[in-house]
Amino acid sequence: MRDMLVVVPSRGRPGNIERLHRAMLQTCSLDTQLVVGLDTDDEHSYPRLNGVEYEVRDGLHYVTGWNNELVKGRLENYEIVAAGLGDDNLPRTQDWDVSVKEALEEQPFAFTNDLYPRVPGSLSCHMFMRREVVEKLGYVGPPQIAHMYVDVAWMAWGLACGVKYLHEVIVEHMHFTIGKAHNDSTYNGSQSLIPPDLANWHAYSRGGQLNADIEKLGGTPYTPESLQKFNTDLFIPG
Repeated sequence: MRDMLVVVPSRGRPGNIERLHRAMLQTCSLDTQLVVGLDTDDEHSYPRLNGVEYEVRDGLHYVTGWNNELVKGRLENYEIVAAGLGDDNLPRTQDWDVSVKEALEEQPFAFTNDLYPRVPGSLSCHMFMRREVVEKLGYVGPPQIAHMYVDVAWMAWGLACGVKYLHEVIVEHMHFTIGKAHNDSTYNGSQSLIPPDLANWHAYSRGGQLNADIEKLGGTPYTPESLQKFNTDLFIPG
């Protein structure tokens, strides 16, 4: 059994994958595998790096679809799935994967400090989860949420089922909104998903599927009041 599966979609930024791979080589201590999902328009622009797995598919493009597809056929070989680590993430802390594995011995979910300017530990833009989580749910993220609110779903799962925030473990989010990357067409496409994904989050969480997933994981379902508080705390409109 291998330790950790890290699935990352292509986003038209081959240099970022090289940067992420170098950082993982420098900081990982476990058997941690990077798998890159290539949209067909990226297939020939990404150099194949030694030790990185690649899968080419058409029509996925966004985080949730890629995460769910890349895990299929690989899940049974790994103890941990890393979801939401994009090509604009950089692990900075030595042995970060060891810290994550230790945290997941205590709780089914864990996330690290991405240095994004928010209240520390208030939102997980990435999430590490035990293999059993994906086995029980059948997916890494709710398929109807393409990208922008899937991290909210992960946070809701974690708070209901058990999550550990690792403040001293840095996996930096090099995002354009804080000046750590240039805005580009991929970011613009993601931002355009905010309205539909907000509606999809509310449909998922208020329509019963969120609580059904939490019950599968043995967690405590949300009441209408606690769900409203969750949304309010994260400044989620609607």
